[in-house]
Amino acid sequence: MTRTGARLGLAAALWLGAAAAAAQTPFALQALGQNVETGTARDTGRGGWGMADGDTLTPSTLNPAALADLRFTALWFSGYGTTTNTSGAVAARTTRRVLLPNVRLAVPLERGRLALHAGFNIRRSLQYQTLVDIASDHFGEPVSGYERYNRDGTMYDVPVGLAWRATGGLSLGATLNLVRGSIDETITQVFTDPLGNYYLPNTRDQLDKLSGQSVTASVLADGLGFVKVGASYTPAYDLEFDRRIGVGGVAAKDDERFTCGMPAEYKAGLLVALGRGWRFGADGQLMRYSEFAGRPDWAPSLRDEWTVATGFERRWSRNPQGRGYTLPLRCGFSWRRWAHTIAGEPLDERMISIGTGVPFRDRLGMIDVSLSYSWIGDEADHGYRCRSWRLGVSLTGLEPLIF
Repeated sequence: MTRTGARLGLAAALWLGAAAAAAQTPFALQALGQNVETGTARDTGRGGWGMADGDTLTPSTLNPAALADLRFTALWFSGYGTTTNTSGAVAARTTRRVLLPNVRLAVPLERGRLALHAGFNIRRSLQYQTLVDIASDHFGEPVSGYERYNRDGTMYDVPVGLAWRATGGLSLGATLNLVRGSIDETITQVFTDPLGNYYLPNTRDQLDKLSGQSVTASVLADGLGFVKVGASYTPAYDLEFDRRIGVGGVAAKDDERFTCGMPAEYKAGLLVALGRGWRFGADGQLMRYSEFAGRPDWAPSLRDEWTVATGFERRWSRNPQGRGYTLPLRCGFSWRRWAHTIAGEPLDERMISIGTGVPFRDRLGMIDVSLSYSWIGDEADHGYRCRSWRLGVSLTGLEPLIF
């Protein structure tokens, strides 16, 4: 194994061994939870855009068509740690989490023209726990306790696809996404009497396992001079829910299966070269969750989800004297309208970010770092306000072909 491969293997082991901390935001208690950033730390550092980026020395995972130009085998990991401070009318809470949402491998089948890629992307995540004090009567004696509600799960996909350079200025991509996930909701009641005895009168566990598949068509047009554009389209698809319910206290179990209709996803992006190594980019994304079908309990709160991301990047470059290099600089801003409302009010997430990176020897890879700050919700409209700091790290390794 080369030094690059060894570095990437160690990083993956460390990230995969990191345990998720207590929770996310309380808004993850709704529907399919909250959106997870699937781009690299490079994408996040410049605001989250990358649909029109065709740089294959530091590849972006956002537009598969951009991988057609690969001349090296590329392997990259992206992860982040986040700290969220939540304030509300009831209580304040600080939560921390570590997540590895993106892993990707791409291999050129024909250098600069055809590439095969596969990976793993966490798309949505939900992890939160609440405690509510309750009181009851047990054989004439007052007892008090609490009800604990825990919601945990992810929705992820495993993409496998091809990217093809059709002409000198046009690349196309076709990807099959195997969609999987789970949602585990548990309600537990615990009581104590005046003598300190514990009672567990009832528990209820509902586990939904999700499965389906989608396809994504993507395009990158980079023969337009100093402007590049990219886009992708994922049609609507069905998501199967296999549900198992277990109830303690009355020892009951129940299984059922139903189908939900996931909405189509539209993404587009623009990149403009500004000179002296600087670039401006902007991306947009839309998913019509208002058309989501199959869960009547979610329907009243679901709305269309959209994201706008924009920012600047100064690319990595060598100094004119040939000694050393100039580090990349990135900054950006994004605005996301979440897929569900809270108390009938739309929920927005705004984020500002900065980032940089350090290349490996011989430019065969990159370590990218991003730091972002986001604010979600409003106490007056939603009952809670969240403020999050996120540190993201991505490692990209490039290996020469061995065939």
